[in-house]
Amino acid sequence: MVGKYSQADKEVMVTAAEARNKSRLQELIDFARLSGFKKLGIACCLSMLPYAKKLAELLEAAGFEVCNIHCKESGLDAAEISQKLHGPSCDPLSQAEYLNEQKTDLNINVGLCLGHELLFERYSQAPVTTFVVKDFATKHKTIENLA
Repeated sequence: MVGKYSQADKEVMVTAAEARNKSRLQELIDFARLSGFKKLGIACCLSMLPYAKKLAELLEAAGFEVCNIHCKESGLDAAEISQKLHGPSCDPLSQAEYLNEQKTDLNINVGLCLGHELLFERYSQAPVTTFVVKDFATKHKTIENLA
C-alpha cells in the first residue's frame, strides 16, 4: 500500500533524508535548519532537566532560540487530576500551552513519561520529535530492552 502524501508531507520526507545518518543531535540541528525552524521548544520531565538544559545550550550554540519547560513547572496539584494522586503533578497540557504561546516551530520531548508525552503531542501546535526516551532501567537506552 502506498501512502497518499501531500506536497508538504513530501517536503518533510526529503528534508528528513537530507538530515539523516548522523548523531541524533546533529540530525535534529540539520533538520531544523533545513526546515527553516528558528524557535525550538523543549518539554522535559523534571528528572531530565539537566539533559534538557544541556540540549538547550547546544541548540542555542547552533543558532536557535530555545524555550524550555519542565513537567511540574505549572504547580498543578495531582489531586486535581484524581483523588488517587497526591503531591505535585506533571502537567503536559500546560507544557504544550506554554510552548504554543511561545510560538515554537518545533518541540522536542526530553524524557516525558509515556502517557504524558501522548498528551503533550496531542496539544502541541508545533510538530514534536523525541530526543530522549526516559528508561531508568536501561539508563535511557530503550533499545537494550530488545537485545
